[in-house]
Amino acid sequence: MKTYMETSFGSLEPLLEHEGKLVAELATFHKEGRSHTHDDWEICYVIKGEGIIISGENKHGVKEGSVVLIPPKTGHWMIQSGDKELKILLVYSKNR
Repeated sequence: MKTYMETSFGSLEPLLEHEGKLVAELATFHKEGRSHTHDDWEICYVIKGEGIIISGENKHGVKEGSVVLIPPKTGHWMIQSGDKELKILLVYSKNR
């Protein structure tokens, strides 16, 4: 499995793999992420903080306990509010 890594927005910590594929990771945002896509559904569960998840043309205001589903191949990124960190559990799935 991949290991913890620092990123341009904060950090990513892999939590679970299945058959060699990443299934869940913890993303910590200290600044705005960059637009990217995935081949699978991405389920975002906000663990800590507040911010915005942009998915395609949609903007989702999020806070602790919020859940956002991002369809496959949809450009998306996350923005934390102010200077507080935003922690999101990311789960990837072929199925919705």
